[in-house]
Amino acid sequence: MTDPYGVIDLSSLKKPAGEAGSGSTGQYEVTVEETNLEQVIQDSQTTATVLVVTSSRVPGMDEFLAALRSAVDAKSGALRLAVVDADAQPRVAAALRVQQLPTLMLLLQGQIQPVAESIVPEEQLAGLMDQVVQVAQQTGLDTAGADAAAASEAEEGEASPQAELPPLLQTAYDAIEAGDLEGARTAFTEHLNQNPADSEATAGLATVDLMDRTKDAQLEAARTAAAEHPEDVDAQLLVADLDMLGGHVEDAFSRLLDQLRGADAESRDRLRARLLELFAVAGPEDPRVGPARKRLANLLY
Repeated sequence: MTDPYGVIDLSSLKKPAGEAGSGSTGQYEVTVEETNLEQVIQDSQTTATVLVVTSSRVPGMDEFLAALRSAVDAKSGALRLAVVDADAQPRVAAALRVQQLPTLMLLLQGQIQPVAESIVPEEQLAGLMDQVVQVAQQTGLDTAGADAAAASEAEEGEASPQAELPPLLQTAYDAIEAGDLEGARTAFTEHLNQNPADSEATAGLATVDLMDRTKDAQLEAARTAAAEHPEDVDAQLLVADLDMLGGHVEDAFSRLLDQLRGADAESRDRLRARLLELFAVAGPEDPRVGPARKRLANLLY
């Protein structure tokens, strides 16, 4: 798998709910982003939720998602489908500790249970949803009452529309969904030229750059090259990027910080610059950034 998403617990790249993903939205579907992830998990106390982390770059994803929507809708509200677009919301996928795309999970009474880390054949989905309903019933959830809850949520959503994003940020997110990383980079950059203090756009731009740097990488080959050539700065930078994208945040930071020891002036500049980019991806509120920044300062000065 060349698009590993992992356990990075990062700040949000905000996007109005209901726009991620492809195809027609299911009747009992919610789009997951950082701003509502906690609520989606909390809602699983009363409604069993099938959560899928998708990517348009995975062959067959559109067909799989359409089949999954149909299978969930067939349960008439006994289940809810929560969809994470990992391309548009990589840090949400990261917070869910995703290692493969697509990933299918069950959210039940606030707990996350893995179901599958691959596309499930359409002919197996109905039976899988039957099993999920049975598990929900065994835990005491009232699966028959989910229709009313879904209708209530829909009415509330119509009464309280999401605030619109600034046009350039909206353009950036749309570009990410379309797989146009260069377009997203341009939009984020233009927005930052007008709003240089916007931390959301800063994180968005850094994340797009990270995705772009790793889009053609082969994880195992990169790790092998870095292990066999520990002095190769390019190899270490690539693995640090993959670690970051895969959620191994401290590993990414430590790899580059360790590489600073004994590095020549040019290599030190490159390592420092990449660390600052990864700090931006994580965001200043990430508790792992502060200690890494302190160690960076100690190593440099």
